[in-house]
Amino acid sequence: MYTFKHSALPPIDNAIKGEIAEINFNVSNLLLKFQGHYRALSELRETLNDLLDSCELNLQCIRIVPDGDEDEGAPRAIGFADLPTVEKHVVISTAITSTVAIKILAEVLDCDFEDAAFQVRTIGQAEFGSMSPEQIEQAITRLSEILRNKPDTSGFFIDI
Repeated sequence: MYTFKHSALPPIDNAIKGEIAEINFNVSNLLLKFQGHYRALSELRETLNDLLDSCELNLQCIRIVPDGDEDEGAPRAIGFADLPTVEKHVVISTAITSTVAIKILAEVLDCDFEDAAFQVRTIGQAEFGSMSPEQIEQAITRLSEILRNKPDTSGFFIDI
């Protein structure tokens, strides 16, 4: 974990700016070169997504505190907003899908949304029971690994 006061953040020097510009140039050239080539573009996207995830993880290891007061306060808790894009997409897709499924179930059973949701929750608890925090962590870890390795084939995504 790195901690910096806002005024003490290291500047971006010209060498770093040049390297970033070179990456931009190379990726732009690859995009032009791979235009219309599905497999090449998919591989490039997967590589760039992996690199972006690594960059986001590195950014999460940097804490920036305000200048001045020595009382820095408690760090912000990590939440949904800090998830990588693929995981955010899974969360939103799942929420939309379950809402639509419950609405359809309510129509089929001729009941209101809350009653249908209650029935789904009751059946889910009866079928699967409750999960311990450890089981939840294990399931999330497995899902994250699957999504990172095969994002196009391992999740149900709604185009938003």
